[in-house]
Amino acid sequence: MSANNEHEMEKSPLKEIVTSLGRTPKGQIVYDRDPLIPIKQSSSNSKSGVLLSEDIFSRHSAVSPEKSIVSCDLEHQSSVHQQNPSLNNRPSLFMDLRVQHTEKSINQFKWQQELLMMRNTCQLDETTPVYNLSNHGIMQLFELKEAQRLSMASNFMKKIEDFKELSRRCDDEDCLRKKQELEERLVPKTESQTDIEMTIQRLQDEARLRIQQKEDQIDQKLKEMQSIQEKELQEDLKKKTLELQVAEAKRRNGVSSSRLESLLKALNESITSCLEKDSFLQSIQMKLNRVTALKAQFQVVASSLNYDDPLSSAVRGENIVKQIEDLVDVIKEDISKNNAIVHAKNAPAQPPPEPALRSSEVGQVQRSDPRERLQEKTNDANGGNQDLDFVHREDLVIYSQLQEELHQYEANADTFSSDLSMKTLRFELQKAVLHPVNEISDQSGQHLQDKLDRLRSLLQGNAVYISTRTIVANKHPGGYEYCANLLARRLVAQGEDQVNANPKAAFPIAAIISELWLEFPVFGRLVLAHFYRQCPYLVPYYLPQKEGQSNEDYYKSLGYKYSGGKVEQQPTYLKRMSGVVRLYAAILISVPRRSQPHPHGLEHAWRYLAALVNLPPRNDITATILVEFLTVAGAAMSREYGRQFQKMLHLICTDYFIMIRNVTPKGSGGGPVTRLEEFLHESITKGGIPPPAGQLPPRFW
Repeated sequence: MSANNEHEMEKSPLKEIVTSLGRTPKGQIVYDRDPLIPIKQSSSNSKSGVLLSEDIFSRHSAVSPEKSIVSCDLEHQSSVHQQNPSLNNRPSLFMDLRVQHTEKSINQFKWQQELLMMRNTCQLDETTPVYNLSNHGIMQLFELKEAQRLSMASNFMKKIEDFKELSRRCDDEDCLRKKQELEERLVPKTESQTDIEMTIQRLQDEARLRIQQKEDQIDQKLKEMQSIQEKELQEDLKKKTLELQVAEAKRRNGVSSSRLESLLKALNESITSCLEKDSFLQSIQMKLNRVTALKAQFQVVASSLNYDDPLSSAVRGENIVKQIEDLVDVIKEDISKNNAIVHAKNAPAQPPPEPALRSSEVGQVQRSDPRERLQEKTNDANGGNQDLDFVHREDLVIYSQLQEELHQYEANADTFSSDLSMKTLRFELQKAVLHPVNEISDQSGQHLQDKLDRLRSLLQGNAVYISTRTIVANKHPGGYEYCANLLARRLVAQGEDQVNANPKAAFPIAAIISELWLEFPVFGRLVLAHFYRQCPYLVPYYLPQKEGQSNEDYYKSLGYKYSGGKVEQQPTYLKRMSGVVRLYAAILISVPRRSQPHPHGLEHAWRYLAALVNLPPRNDITATILVEFLTVAGAAMSREYGRQFQKMLHLICTDYFIMIRNVTPKGSGGGPVTRLEEFLHESITKGGIPPPAGQLPPRFW
């Protein structure tokens, strides 16, 4: 057989069917289980090739048609279809045939087409495996094959229909389920129509509430934006105001600096013109040191401008300059007096001074205090250089000056206090002064700051609110002097009223006085004048009884109180004086805020204690003063002056205590002396004086 015939035979599906049977005559090619692997058999010289018997399709004993033909055909169906693109390999042809064609006619047509194709082959060799197949056998082969194809197509179509049915059923069930869920969610079957309406109402309320909340949030945001804008405007305004205040403070500091330079220049000229300078300067050295300290304080205040409140720094600098001016005037007056004394000594035969000078001296004598005139007479009798045994000359001058200033203040305030039309205003001003003073305590730093602010505003001449009224003391003649004098008197009176009963109350009151004294030096001198009037032993000054002076007037000048024509008992008097001394000592050791120099600090405590022990002691009062003063100020003085204070304390324990005991009458009980002795003994035993109880801590306010 030619190569072309073999190729056509390989493409034919008949080859697959024949080889799948696995039975050929002897000497031919036998296909094993795999039809593509040939197995050689013993061959004969037959020329007819493969001759298949007519009944090959009727043998069912070996292999059943279903198993042999159908299964084999199913195994190789895909490969046959790919290899032979003949008419028989057209499944769509059979799917499109009309239903009226019978199965037999279809099969007959198909195998006839196949047979015709085989017979039209160019060269048919006898070895072709299907040469002797009958038409009937070929027809059976095709019938089996087509039956299998039809069964597969029908199975496939059935599966498609089943899938469609299953999909449709699943879609229906899913749709039904979703519908039920939607119905249950929207219209629960367990709720009535009323419940539905209530639910709808509740949902509407919640929706309105949410809308209202959103609107409130928007309004809140708008308010916050407005507040931020207002705050920015206020900050800008505050910044501009602060800049103006800083400029004004710098200008006022410059004016104060110029004024201070002129005062110091005038002071130097006065000192240069002083006669017997060496001996005189020793007597006024403390005043000169005070001027130097105030100058340094002014330089600190002027250089460290407080940008939070610049005007307060300027006011403080002006007050310092005012205090320096007062001291310069006092020093000038002392220099003029010293020059007059020196001239009187050196030129006794000179003519009297000009009438103008005599008139000025007369006026000065008229303005002086009677006690000062007494002191001048005593000085003249003693040569003008010796001190008295009841007061030192310098202390007496300071005392006289302060009392003169106090008299002037009271004279200016009399025009306001005696005006009947100002009675209501005086009552309001008294409340503005007394309420903060009576409420001073160590409750908290904020509480103490509030009382200080109220009193500072009053002394600054600002408007103060009393009940429902707003009053300004400066608007009325004598109103400011009335308020300042009343405030100073009431603060000093707290010593004998409140500190007398509660010794710890001295420290918050002293802190208020120190801060006001630092900012208002004139007010500080007014307070000191009231201290000297209330308790002249703080000068120290043991007032003598003058000729023709009644006992009542004399005791009142010493600070005693009279009731029904009778003087108060000595223990009561000593207790009141103890409160005043304790308050004064608390002022001396108080620490100003912001590290400012103290207006009346420890240097005055040292001066007072040295002046006191240099005077002869008095019965009861000297021991009482020493106990209270050392109890409050002893620890601070020991820390500040060290060995010098220890020497003074040793002097008090020895010589001065013996002098106190000598002036104490026998059988009088000696209560103050006993307390002083116990205090000194405890101080020596413990090696020092402990800090006073109730003293405010450094960072209290």
